[in-house]
Amino acid sequence: MFSWSTMQLTEYFAAVSAPQEEPPAISAAVERAAETLEAQMGAVIINGDVCGSVGFDQEADPTVLVRAARGIESMTVEGYGTMHTMASNLGRGTPGALVVARTGAPFRQDERQIIKAMAQALGLALRSIRTLAAERTLRAEREREAEERLQLLDALSMRQRMLETLLGIQRSITNRKPLQEVLDTITTGAAGLLNSAVVTLVLADPQADDQLIAAWTCGPGDSLHDDALVMSTASDAMAANCVVTSNSRGEHSDRRCVIAAPVHVSGDVRGSLAAYTLGGGEHVLEQRELLAAFAQQISLAMTDANTVEAMREAYHDSLTGLPNRALFLDRLNHAIATNDGHVTALFIDLDRFKAVNDSLGHKAGDDLLAAVAGRIRSCVRTGDTASRLGGDEFAILLKGAGPRTGVRVARDIIAAVKEPFRIHGRDVYIAASVGVASGRGSGTDAGDLLSNADVAMYRAKKAGPGHIVIFEPHMHAEVVERLHLQADLQRALTLDEFRLQFQPLVHLGDNAPIGVESLLRWTHPERGIVPPSLSIPVAEETGLIVELGRWVLRESCRQAAEWRTTIPNMSINVNVSARQIMDAGFVSDVANAISFAKLPGESLTLELTETVLINDPDKALEQLHALKELGVRLSIDDFGTGYSSLSYLRQFPVDQLKIDRTFVAGLHSDAEDLAVVRTVVELGRTLRLETVAEGIEDRDQFQVLRQLGCDLGQGYHLAPPLDPEAVPVHFRRCERLTPAA
Repeated sequence: MFSWSTMQLTEYFAAVSAPQEEPPAISAAVERAAETLEAQMGAVIINGDVCGSVGFDQEADPTVLVRAARGIESMTVEGYGTMHTMASNLGRGTPGALVVARTGAPFRQDERQIIKAMAQALGLALRSIRTLAAERTLRAEREREAEERLQLLDALSMRQRMLETLLGIQRSITNRKPLQEVLDTITTGAAGLLNSAVVTLVLADPQADDQLIAAWTCGPGDSLHDDALVMSTASDAMAANCVVTSNSRGEHSDRRCVIAAPVHVSGDVRGSLAAYTLGGGEHVLEQRELLAAFAQQISLAMTDANTVEAMREAYHDSLTGLPNRALFLDRLNHAIATNDGHVTALFIDLDRFKAVNDSLGHKAGDDLLAAVAGRIRSCVRTGDTASRLGGDEFAILLKGAGPRTGVRVARDIIAAVKEPFRIHGRDVYIAASVGVASGRGSGTDAGDLLSNADVAMYRAKKAGPGHIVIFEPHMHAEVVERLHLQADLQRALTLDEFRLQFQPLVHLGDNAPIGVESLLRWTHPERGIVPPSLSIPVAEETGLIVELGRWVLRESCRQAAEWRTTIPNMSINVNVSARQIMDAGFVSDVANAISFAKLPGESLTLELTETVLINDPDKALEQLHALKELGVRLSIDDFGTGYSSLSYLRQFPVDQLKIDRTFVAGLHSDAEDLAVVRTVVELGRTLRLETVAEGIEDRDQFQVLRQLGCDLGQGYHLAPPLDPEAVPVHFRRCERLTPAA
């Protein structure tokens, strides 16, 4: 049974977290705070303004509490007399305070702690609401910009629309479509651009003395195979070897116009492309030019279909239809040689693609890559080149553009890729990291420029999904060092350079150790001790984390089972990365590790970060439920530093929350850190989750955490990381000691 303050604080936290707008969150906060603290008045003051209040009638002015927000602890209020006030700041990033006022007794110290926690919770809620509001505003802005782009597209000339359609036809040719499908694409494109005209491809039949036949028709209405006007106009165009226009009136005096352009096969006139439209008029000249361009495309497709397919095979990616690396470098070289100004290359790598490919299958992965290619293509200008280099890597060539333009295009691509993809009936979310490199003049090498963009992309990827980095020369040294570290890491796995240490987890109530956390250590023969902050990111990046994590898991379970022969009920915590959790074989790895070691599943706790829960919630939920079936316990590591959503805590089957060491370090000096720790402990108690404090470095921190009701702790004040042989000695020594007071 919880105390009245704990229950009301928990209800308050849920109430202010629920709204998606600031006013209801503020109203809920003021009302709950006033009710909890038995105050007649309450208000939220932000930047000197009253944003919400309670307890004021029409004649009373809530701005009287503005003074209280500045630290005044008592004041005279008309109609109430002397009132005691209490205020607490809303925390970093939210300049304001939660204020309450009451007559009678002054506020007690425990009530001041409560309002601090309430203010912190409200501040967190307001910052979350503002972040979501900013995202909605940004999305609305993007939608507005998209609408403006659509309006601009509608206003473009027929020439611009013609060029865009012809690019689509070229993609159809490079996608190795059969000739008939290519011709269908061309006639469909022409019909669409000619205001729903009926377009017919007329060919001379060499098997019937070059008699004209309507070989292909596309558009609304009936077939034009027997339409005399179309056939005669097509014949005239072939005879004159130029574009011809014919006009006549129909039965209902509607003005009809037929435009025909000759089609060539190996230089000889072998047919005509004819378009039947109503009206004609002022757009006839544009329509003639457009139809001639489509006729040229048909001539190309019919004359050199085999050559086009061979070129597509050699220079284009079969999955996306984009130029491949060879063609990209060829065009990059050409751009460098022919452009005196800047040439910019973008290197794009998709984030979270592997998780989609592993969870939904390779067919879904291929469909996703094709969809990404379409979005990337839509972000570049006509004349620039979008390419798929291989895997989930793409590149962009921007002619006559510097790094500023490169960053703008990169932002457009990141925004386009961030929007959900509908793949196999599911919404799929990925992101992109982009490196930008620019060169000027003939002194630039195409391979070096692409390599520089690649280097910048890796820097962007380290910064997190959705980042853009412009290449700088000093980055090369970092890349070389990273490559050496990758090689050393691979060798370390085969040469047994890794070892484990174990830091005890202590029950704060009686100071008794109940388990340990496995800590990976790497001693390199030349580098010495390599800190995890360097080795783990490289292992994540290269995929070695899966193999390395498998070794840590097996060794930890084996060691724990060995200790349990003399230390019954001992448990062990093992850290796992997001990449491990999403690996298809991870659940089997865990099952094999505990089975081989004969370790009870409930003795193993897997520690995962909050990013695991938000990157692919559906897959994460599936994996975590499978782990729970093995009896394994689950812990959220560094809780409070990431998303920290109550909805995720309710949805996912976690057992433990680990409070990040940064909050523990500020327990003495920072009221905000104290309020955060108190809130997490209360939240854990309410949700029946075990709480663990990391990084306990002194006795004062230990005493505060014990008083707050935190369940477990670890840190140098309790015990340092120990070598395997020292763990049983430590546990036996603790059994003989009297628990700390």
